[in-house]
Amino acid sequence: MDPTIDDREDEEKPEAEDIESLKAEIAQMEAEAAALSAAAPIAPSIPNISKEGDDNFTVAAKTDDKSVYVGQVEYSCTPEDLVKHFKPCGAVERVTIQCDKYTGNPKGYAYVEFKDAESVEKAVALDGSELKGRSLKVTLKRINE
Repeated sequence: MDPTIDDREDEEKPEAEDIESLKAEIAQMEAEAAALSAAAPIAPSIPNISKEGDDNFTVAAKTDDKSVYVGQVEYSCTPEDLVKHFKPCGAVERVTIQCDKYTGNPKGYAYVEFKDAESVEKAVALDGSELKGRSLKVTLKRINE
């Protein structure tokens, strides 16, 4: 007999065993996947989520109603500087100066949240006011939906 033929027959046997073991693993994974999908209900897709009754959306909406966007903020400006600037409008709850996630440097804009919604109208009236030599752009906070 030719020795190359015997080698081929030996190679085919392990391949057949590998194929059978892979088929068994696939069957086991499919059974596990079916069990998992039957055990856990599938969450609704994002567009179908109802905003009514969801506390996270309610809190965010209430916060957005009391917030303004402040653009053209001087890079050396601190939250305390913005609190002083917007203090005449009403009680400031929070100031968030947006920073670059890699360098930590300010991006030049901020959000100011007030304790009440009436302060927002007064804050928007400060559009064009000057802080640290720069004319601020003050608008209502945009809500992404």
